[in-house]
Amino acid sequence: MMLLKKILLICLLLATMMPTMTAQSKEDSRGSIFANQPLLSPIFGKLYSLEKNKKGKINIVHIGDSHIQADFFTNTIRMALQEKFGNGGFGFTFPYNLVRTNGTYYVKYICNAAWESLKNVSPVADVGVGLSGIALYTSSQDFMLQLSAREEYEFNHIKIIYPDEQAHYRMSVTADALEVSGGSTSGISSGTAIKYHTVKSGESLSAISRKYGVTINQIKSANGMKSNLIKPKQRLKIPGKGKAKVVKTVTRETNIKEEELDFVNLESRPYCSSYTSDSLLDRITILPDKKSAMYNLNGFVIENDKPGIVYHTIGVNGAKMSDYNKYPLFFKQLPLLAPDLIILSFGTNESYGKLSDTEYTYQLAEFVNNIKKLNSKATILVMTPPPSLFPRRRTNPYVASYSVALMGLTNLPVWDLFSRMGGESGIGPHGEYSKMIARDNVHYTTQGYEAQGQLFSSDFIDAYNYFKNKKN
Repeated sequence: MMLLKKILLICLLLATMMPTMTAQSKEDSRGSIFANQPLLSPIFGKLYSLEKNKKGKINIVHIGDSHIQADFFTNTIRMALQEKFGNGGFGFTFPYNLVRTNGTYYVKYICNAAWESLKNVSPVADVGVGLSGIALYTSSQDFMLQLSAREEYEFNHIKIIYPDEQAHYRMSVTADALEVSGGSTSGISSGTAIKYHTVKSGESLSAISRKYGVTINQIKSANGMKSNLIKPKQRLKIPGKGKAKVVKTVTRETNIKEEELDFVNLESRPYCSSYTSDSLLDRITILPDKKSAMYNLNGFVIENDKPGIVYHTIGVNGAKMSDYNKYPLFFKQLPLLAPDLIILSFGTNESYGKLSDTEYTYQLAEFVNNIKKLNSKATILVMTPPPSLFPRRRTNPYVASYSVALMGLTNLPVWDLFSRMGGESGIGPHGEYSKMIARDNVHYTTQGYEAQGQLFSSDFIDAYNYFKNKKN
């Protein structure tokens, strides 16, 4: 009887203490949402000054792979941070739709000429792969390219980014909406002839790609393949390497006549031309300034005059950190964004290459060192990759090992997206995100990416508020 009373008393005491303990642990956890959270103090200090004084801009640059290129994940973060700290503008943007790939909903492009592209995942080529991670080029000497932004991201500060030391472009801010009709366009093809390979018994697509120094995706694209399955005696086209050469480019008719346009005075320097308008704009039109055999673009930056967050995103489908590392121009152009915070989101493609966690962290160190050479004052934050599965829903242990390795770092702040989503069980049959992962078990639905963005935004703002409360 006495023992029972003691047990009841202990239970009562525990019940009384529980709310206090829970509240205390919750309060303490706000100080450790991110691994190495004190390393975020410089960016939190800048955000505190922005919030308090309502002056200036904070530039956040989010770099990654296909999870970033789609802009669903990053736009959710952009909207949340701009709602709290102010909308300073959309930031970096690239004409993805001109080369038939996915990009943001908020900025669109139209052009009367064909453009070709080369992603940083391809073998190295001298075509100006820079800040976008994608080279964009055309031989048309009569092109008109128009950028249009939605109302919430109207702008009056514009940067045109290109791989050259000198500018080759003119810009009009008064042109009507561009309409293109008639004609046809063809692009640019590889300067090296296609090779052929007959598959031997036991060969894999990855082994063949390594043999010829091309990517798996390039082989699949050349052969119209939807999977990595190959059969003995199958004849594969192997795309050649080398510089691109012009085949033919036909410029289509437009509703705008060049002689009727007014052009603004651009301020130009290596890799960039800029212009500031007295009033907000929703579109600009770019034309060649002088005759050239090739015109290259690396992207645009659009901002407004308001204080707040500018959230730049740079993503390339299929990219790994090593793909960015092999192009020095990317790192030379990164300072054009004046980054205060750089967020890195990689690991999915590394995991499919079965990269060890040791090699993964080595490539991260190389990437970070390359960034810091010209952006020494920027804070760098790393995200662990989201959960994913190998084909036939086999376990992908690599992303889990990357998460552990990153959380063990001491020199960088880390946000553990993998664990926040419940790891592999989070996308399992009964997991919270089981209906938010795409059929390929790698990407996510729009709802899934938005959920990830909300997780980060909430954690980031909570950590900032903890910093602010301690400061006060």
